[in-house]
Amino acid sequence: MRKLRIKFLAHTGAPDEIYEKGYKLLDTNFPEEIYEVVDTKPDILFFLSGGSEREAINAGAFIDKIVLLTHDEDNSHASATEVKAYLDSEELESVVWSIYEPNIRQKGVALYNTFNALDKLRDQELGLIGTISDWLVASEVDPHVLKDKFGIYFAPVSWDAIPSFKNCEVSEDFLEHFKSDKNPKLEEAAQVHSLLKKTIKENHLDAITVECFPLVKEQKVTACLSLSLLNDQGIPAGCEGDMVSITGMMFTKALIDKIPWMANTVKVTDKSAFFAHCTVPLSYVKNYTIPTHFETDEGTAIQGILRPDVVTVFRFDNQLKKAFVASGIIKDRPKSPNNCRTQIEVILSEEKLSKLRNNPLGNHHLIIEGDVTLDLKTAFEWIDVEVI
Repeated sequence: MRKLRIKFLAHTGAPDEIYEKGYKLLDTNFPEEIYEVVDTKPDILFFLSGGSEREAINAGAFIDKIVLLTHDEDNSHASATEVKAYLDSEELESVVWSIYEPNIRQKGVALYNTFNALDKLRDQELGLIGTISDWLVASEVDPHVLKDKFGIYFAPVSWDAIPSFKNCEVSEDFLEHFKSDKNPKLEEAAQVHSLLKKTIKENHLDAITVECFPLVKEQKVTACLSLSLLNDQGIPAGCEGDMVSITGMMFTKALIDKIPWMANTVKVTDKSAFFAHCTVPLSYVKNYTIPTHFETDEGTAIQGILRPDVVTVFRFDNQLKKAFVASGIIKDRPKSPNNCRTQIEVILSEEKLSKLRNNPLGNHHLIIEGDVTLDLKTAFEWIDVEVI
């Protein structure tokens, strides 16, 4: 794993005590496994004292972006402020952190995870089975943007290029995973799962998004349960051919090792937002049943009761330049017959609800267990994604 590279900066002739203090501050506030102290190619410049401005400029030369880390004594912050102003004037990107920030440990870990997430994503293959659903007019990502931003390759797979699910074996792992429900349609759904697993293996895919509706309309079978299981197995799997959502799912897995649940935005009020979809991973729910798919009343879907109380709601825009990020509390887990099967009502801040209503980035949003807003915001600050 790539470690954070931290360079100490102090005035000429600084006593050993200055450096000893720096090591102590790092040991106290950062896990030792995430960083190393270096002389060259730093990610973080740690200002131990004033009088280090010129050295900072020289050390940060030709670096795209850098963290200026300060403490509260020895003119540390004063020195970083001067350097920050210089870098801004040269249109060089930098951010200032204080070692005494209450969440500095989490930010350090988040930056460490960001670097390693980008390494993990580089050269991954994202498969689009079928095409992007016609109604997703704000959810297509240009393959060149995907490659430039994350190093992910786009791999389209036509439905005509893969066999019928009817020619695939019934997946015993699938039946075991959903054994608590005795729905007679499970065997066909298990064949769909075998088909998707075979497609992933033969095309060397790291993630998939599936144009589901042709499968439902032509074969009267759904991929909902298979996508749910794939996510539980650590393979990001989205539906409707949504490129924006699957990109977010891949990024979240690489960053924090969690694959979100992709859901429709059902309604936004002054107090809360409602989300629903049929593909929730079983790891997210307390209990579940397997009814039919909502829009078509065919095949199988998951109606689950979400387990977490605190969630993060996240979505990229289709240029991968902006992201909606908000933490919220689940208020209700309704079972309306008029929406996709798994449903939640989430209390969000007034500001975030306004953004969701008046400036949405698209329909589908990703629901992540727990409050991971700091992890996402730290990562996005580094990779130049504006959080709205």
